[in-house]
Amino acid sequence: MKAGFLGIALLVASGIGIQHVRAAPVVAPPPAVCSGSSAGPGIAPPAHVPLGVPGFHASWYGQSGYPTLCPGERSNAVVAFYNSGSRGWVSGRMGEVAYLGTWNADPGQDEPTVLGGNGEMGSPQTGWPRFNRVAMQPSEYVGPAQVAWFQFAIQAPERPGFYRLYIRPLVEGATWMEDAGVYWQVTVLNPDGTQPAGRISSRVPAPIDDTSPGWAPAQFDNVTLPQSPESGIVLSGGTTGSWTSSWQPTRFPFSQLISSWTADTPAGSWIEVEIQVRTAGGHETRWWRMGKWAYGDETIRRTSINGQTDADGVVETDTFKTRAEKMTAYRARVTLSRSAVAGASPILQHIYALVSDTRSYTPRYPSPRYTDRAMEISVPRYSQEIHAGEFPQYDGGGEAWCSPTSTEMVIEFWNKRPTSAELAFVGGFADPQVDYAARYTYDVAYAGTGNWPFNTAYASRFGLSARVLQLGSLNDAERYIAAGIPLVASITHAPGALPGFLNNAGTAGHLLVIVGFTAAGDVIANDPAATSDATVRRVYGREAFERAWIGGSGGVVYFIAPPNTFVP
Repeated sequence: MKAGFLGIALLVASGIGIQHVRAAPVVAPPPAVCSGSSAGPGIAPPAHVPLGVPGFHASWYGQSGYPTLCPGERSNAVVAFYNSGSRGWVSGRMGEVAYLGTWNADPGQDEPTVLGGNGEMGSPQTGWPRFNRVAMQPSEYVGPAQVAWFQFAIQAPERPGFYRLYIRPLVEGATWMEDAGVYWQVTVLNPDGTQPAGRISSRVPAPIDDTSPGWAPAQFDNVTLPQSPESGIVLSGGTTGSWTSSWQPTRFPFSQLISSWTADTPAGSWIEVEIQVRTAGGHETRWWRMGKWAYGDETIRRTSINGQTDADGVVETDTFKTRAEKMTAYRARVTLSRSAVAGASPILQHIYALVSDTRSYTPRYPSPRYTDRAMEISVPRYSQEIHAGEFPQYDGGGEAWCSPTSTEMVIEFWNKRPTSAELAFVGGFADPQVDYAARYTYDVAYAGTGNWPFNTAYASRFGLSARVLQLGSLNDAERYIAAGIPLVASITHAPGALPGFLNNAGTAGHLLVIVGFTAAGDVIANDPAATSDATVRRVYGREAFERAWIGGSGGVVYFIAPPNTFVP
């Protein structure tokens, strides 16, 4: 909304007999390393404001300028509100004391923000009264026709971007006062001092952490790490061995963990991935089996493991979920096996653990746009529906093949695909590479092709970097699209909740490819739920799609790209 620096002279010179109530200044810490910090120019107060409206009322009267800051730097902010009501604001008296509260659209009514707070609910400690109360009235009493200066500190997040902090005055315990659309735009520069690329939501992000335990320190049992860590872990001898990571503390207590990996499994070899988790009190759970995997299906049948449940948690195919108590650390164990000592060893190249606590997080829809420009990546388009009835031993195509169809689209976007010889078993079916992807992602225990890490492990076979990620919003997804990276997204929605979706009955789980955004922020998708390849491209409303994606899988995506691709 409004911008500018509200100086003392502006308020004093405005006339109309207003008494000005000023807050004590907020002391900012030393500036960050990068340079270029600044604040925008000031604006004068309005010429006319309401007066004596019965009850509690406030009119915007001016504010300080929009700051440009380095990551981690702080800035003082001030906004003036004129008491246009008939009742005074009284400090310390519930039902009469005035505050500024966080408001819509960003971060949302009463929501925490990354721009300031009291250290609770993920907010930084900048001296605010509470995480969702930006400032309290600066004097004991602000009477009708008086102006109060509300002052507070803003802290720039580490992620560069354009942020907005919307605020609205209220009388605590009584009423919100007028919404004048007041916000601060905070520009957070890149570490080198250059301008950021797009807008980032100021809401505290969902508790999601993409982690990867280091190769060492760890326990090596009949396995070794060659001199080049990039080459991965291999068997030292014999037919089996294992690598067990050290305990990995997480940034927050988590309620869910999804593992994924990249590995090379020559004929006759395979791996098994397990995880163990620990509570804050030190209780260590059992080992949870997350998958027995090989790229091919000649030696073993790749599979998840059913029936894993106890008082600590449960494994649902590819996802470990806690019971009542959340976990604060994990460790991974990968067993490498081969059929014969003389056979080639499997090679474990990467292991990932995606932890999150979206169970305790309430999303807001829709998320703000990262950029206002339209963008679309040209990704090959394949329908799952044209494969209905093909290869019943791999779940029979059609509705069952959304995941491998989506995965194959992205693999081919990066100019990778199975060879003609590898496709020979398919026969005369159209788009045989989709049948191939279904075979090589099929999970025997799940009896389907939708196992998330099995799909990313399949993609890595083509020399691509691939893993399961969670994103917090479409604002995050836009950053990947802007960087030229399509994303395979997992959605769930009720009947009719995603207008334009092929099956109006809804879906308990479906995957598609996010390939772009319209200028209005709606999602452009290559949705394999289409009756032909020509009708795969769809446009879904931003809010409806975000509810189906974030509200469904918690924002799960497959990240698939060449190694060393820039990741937003």
